[in-house]
Amino acid sequence: MADELRPQAYRHAEQGVGTRFWIYPQAPFIPGYEQPDRIWLPILPDEIGEGPSDMMMYVADPLFDKQPYGSTWLPPFDGARRGPVQAGPDRHFDHLDPQARSFLAVHAYACVHFVLGIWQSYLGHPVRWFFDQTFERLEIVPLVDWENAQAGYGFLELGYSRVDGIDRPYALNLDTIAHEVGHLISLGELGFPIAASRDSDFFPFAEAFSDVVSLISFLHFDSAIDRLLRRTRGNLLLHNELNRFAETSPETQIRLATNFRRMSEVTQEAHDRALPFVGAVFDSIVELYHRELVRNGCADPRLLDSDLRQFSQHDWDGFRDLTGEAFRTRPHLFRSALIFARDAVGQALATSLASLDANSLRLDRAAEAIIVAAEGAAAERLEANFLWREITRPNMSMSPRRRGP
Repeated sequence: MADELRPQAYRHAEQGVGTRFWIYPQAPFIPGYEQPDRIWLPILPDEIGEGPSDMMMYVADPLFDKQPYGSTWLPPFDGARRGPVQAGPDRHFDHLDPQARSFLAVHAYACVHFVLGIWQSYLGHPVRWFFDQTFERLEIVPLVDWENAQAGYGFLELGYSRVDGIDRPYALNLDTIAHEVGHLISLGELGFPIAASRDSDFFPFAEAFSDVVSLISFLHFDSAIDRLLRRTRGNLLLHNELNRFAETSPETQIRLATNFRRMSEVTQEAHDRALPFVGAVFDSIVELYHRELVRNGCADPRLLDSDLRQFSQHDWDGFRDLTGEAFRTRPHLFRSALIFARDAVGQALATSLASLDANSLRLDRAAEAIIVAAEGAAAERLEANFLWREITRPNMSMSPRRRGP
């Protein structure tokens, strides 16, 4: 198994005040991620029951095939269930074989808590369930006979992807789980639109926000950052696991963050309309990362004045060679640069939710709120990228609050 690692959001969960689990930072069929990482969730063993379950959520694992929930069928699941998973003799959950069927339940549960912990730290308060007037706890269904996954009113249920006749459960795919938890977070913070305006972008924003939740949550694994940077030699412009969402095989995925779509090029379909927004956020993370590399002497200052979308092959080769050489000698600076970019954008995105209204939400207003919530270079990069993607307009006014150092 991989060495014991504690992601950024859980560094204060010291031994003795948390519970151990295994989590795959990426789906285990992705080369390099075949083994899970041991993590500590900041929940006392006394607070976790069999299932696993706690005051916020519980696992309901159907014994037989279950149809997905819908508008007329909601939790709790009252059919025959598999036996609840028990903690090990030491009251932790890292004793299970990752190949065992019972591991799906524990992995899904751990991933939900992991993602919630990260985004609660950005938000500065606990996430509340948008369905809490009806259900006190989230029901997690780790496997349904369905080639999809969904979060809804009181539930998170996970199917599988089928590629070349191979079924791969989404319960082992952190990207997919984090995306669905992203929907629960945005609904908890914004509520559900009741009287949405005709030009509402609530659903495209929800898809974009959830993709970014997935992307940033992945970067909270120390092992994932180290592996990502070693694999790319510090060049995040290469096709890599950071910019792929919900991989269904080592070669395929549902969406890419490194897209060049603008709003004039998309349809009204929510996932498609979300792509420019996701691309702008991803570009901002990468550009902040580059800015920190330049500041630390790991990249040519001309990089900050260049439009990477217009790079020639000669420019590309020069950038790749320079960053590769710098990464060999100072990899720790690349790591700190990526963590800085991750948190600057993640914090701005989370903070912006407080100023958004579900009924009048448009992508340009959401972009404006994120820019206002950001500081310094993060605000500048976000502003430029939202503008290039045609999400905002040149004459949009910006609050002085964002003009940080």
